[in-house]
Amino acid sequence: MNRLECIVSMVEKCRTAADIGTDHGYVAEMLLKEGICDKVIATDLNEGPLKRAMEHLSRVKLKDKCDFRLGSGLTVLKEGEADAIIIAGMGGDLISTILETSKDVALNTDQLILQPMTAVESLRRYLAESGFAILDEKIVKEYNHYYFVIKAKKGFMKYDDPIFYEISKILTEKRDPLMLEYINKVLDTNKNIITNLEKTGKVEYNEKIEKLRKKNNKIKELIK
Repeated sequence: MNRLECIVSMVEKCRTAADIGTDHGYVAEMLLKEGICDKVIATDLNEGPLKRAMEHLSRVKLKDKCDFRLGSGLTVLKEGEADAIIIAGMGGDLISTILETSKDVALNTDQLILQPMTAVESLRRYLAESGFAILDEKIVKEYNHYYFVIKAKKGFMKYDDPIFYEISKILTEKRDPLMLEYINKVLDTNKNIITNLEKTGKVEYNEKIEKLRKKNNKIKELIK
């Protein structure tokens, strides 16, 4: 399963889905072809990608099931207009900003499907602190890079340990094989940082080394 297939697999059957930052319109195409939704609101901040999406969806004869909108984030949507909102392929901090800027729209949808390219930890933290609950997560690997797809909606969640902002609690509890592979990669990366810091022999790095050691021990406990 590739990244886009994984995103689409997280969307539950609904009437209208909004694909924010649609780019080429591939997600919109997949949603419509698989009958997951009846209509897609395809949006983009820039005219170029929106035009590409229009052309692509015309070629695959799905243009009449799409509503194309030019604009920033969720500002182009009305409250309750989309049953599912997909924001994928951008940084976690930007996704958080988009949700915060149009919070009424974000809170009034049944499903938010979020796929951050970076800063997944800060996105999970934002959701927990801003009136959203994470319902499910999936992990996918593409070109040696791990991507997380988060399903969330209005709700309440609180992690008993902040480590779960960094290491997905849902995927760890599922014992997802790819998640365990990702965790081992995190452990190895931290070990390498510790080794390199120790080599410098600088006292000012001692605190950082200790923090990383504690973090690794905590992560190891999660996968026991």
